Amino acid sequence: MKVLFATWELDPFFKIGGLGDVARSLPGALRTIDVDIRTITPYYKAVKMGRNKKNKVANFYVEYAGKKRKVEVWQVTHPYTKVPAYFLKNERYLDKVTPMETWGFFDKAVIEAVKQNVLNFSPEIIHVNDQHCGLIPLLVKTEKLHVNTILTIHNLAYQGKTSVDVIQDAGIDPKFCKILMWEIKSRRINFLQEAILHADIITTVSPTYAKEIICEEYGQGLNEILKGREGKIFGILNGIDIDWRNTTHDKSVKFPYNSKEKKEGNTIKYYHWKDGKKLNKLFLQKKLGLKQGNEIPVISFIGRLDAKQKGLDIMHAMLRRTTSNPEFEFVLLGDGDKDWEERYTWFSAFYPKYVSCNFRFDETLAHQIYAASDFIIIPSLFEPCGLIQMISMLFGTLPIAHKTGGLRDSIKDDFNGFLFDSYTSEALEKTVQRALKMWHGDKSKYHKMVENAIKTDFSWTKSAKEYLSLYQQLKQEKL
Repeated sequence: MKVLFATWELDPFFKIGGLGDVARSLPGALRTIDVDIRTITPYYKAVKMGRNKKNKVANFYVEYAGKKRKVEVWQVTHPYTKVPAYFLKNERYLDKVTPMETWGFFDKAVIEAVKQNVLNFSPEIIHVNDQHCGLIPLLVKTEKLHVNTILTIHNLAYQGKTSVDVIQDAGIDPKFCKILMWEIKSRRINFLQEAILHADIITTVSPTYAKEIICEEYGQGLNEILKGREGKIFGILNGIDIDWRNTTHDKSVKFPYNSKEKKEGNTIKYYHWKDGKKLNKLFLQKKLGLKQGNEIPVISFIGRLDAKQKGLDIMHAMLRRTTSNPEFEFVLLGDGDKDWEERYTWFSAFYPKYVSCNFRFDETLAHQIYAASDFIIIPSLFEPCGLIQMISMLFGTLPIAHKTGGLRDSIKDDFNGFLFDSYTSEALEKTVQRALKMWHGDKSKYHKMVENAIKTDFSWTKSAKEYLSLYQQLKQEKL
């Protein structure tokens, strides 16, 4: 089985969000079950190759916007997964991200690379991800390539609406773009919608999200089109790299720990989680200027400050009611919406011993927060999959989350975390109080839940097998 995995970001070379993690991990897991998979990504100026050996394997030309554009193909072996990775370089369109020109050119270049066989690799399936690769399934059809396409929707909210000029620059006759039936006056197309219409099958990053997106509430205006593709939509829960983030050898974690203590002679190699969490809590409290002590629980939030998705409003309302008489310390890490950054700054300004807000992306600090926290809040209005809850459970940090999307699929209430049904600050606060009551008054239950969380298997093994099954069924024309 030969698969080309098309993505706009790939950790550790270039990463903006969770897709970069998936693009690293999923192909790596598929490779271990004998899928011949390669990734293909733009070679931006911001791409960091580090010490990885890169080889220029080809030059080819792409007809775009009425001119022949030279594209260089560079290949590198992924340093962690050993999956071959192709990077496409073009100064005009791929040096920096200029949506939507970058995506239109990249998608056309991917198709031309396959068509002209410059990769010396003939994929049976092109697996595309999100809006950035939205024209690839359509181009496969217009170019009449004998290749199947799979679209994975990581977040339906990001659709890539842009001028129809991009379609014409890519050499596609606009009559193939059904979007024009609805938006003929504005002459706009929607990259993600085109992928939904033309991909052979569609996957989402959790089973619940696959059901939610065909409903008006979560469908982001595409629910009717998605409903028309029922039977071709499958939900597969994302995983995480267990070894990559293992608390026993995570260099970011000051005091490594696991479910059991390990000694080498008189030296503790890593602690039991109970001791490790206490030591990491004291370390984080000192680092962030919080009141030090293990008698108070630490609750955290890690993620993008996205006002439309991440539940910043209900979390803020809850904190307004609870910080005046603090029962817990609150640590926030993330950046994004500047208005919300300003609102949360108020808490840390008035309660510096109980609230620490850190408006930046800092992976080292993120891991230290996971290691020190007792609970993590994930109040998202919607969440296609979510990695935060999986990482936090690996660290023995119990998630408190809205019952939606992948959060619902990965968290079992009162077993390895806490879920609340209603998207309100009152429901969030009630669930936080339930968690705090257990932490203070029922340590045996708290310890059991932490152990359940640590043991929950979020490795990519199961998910990779589900993707392989879809690949095989697609090739056998059973889908």
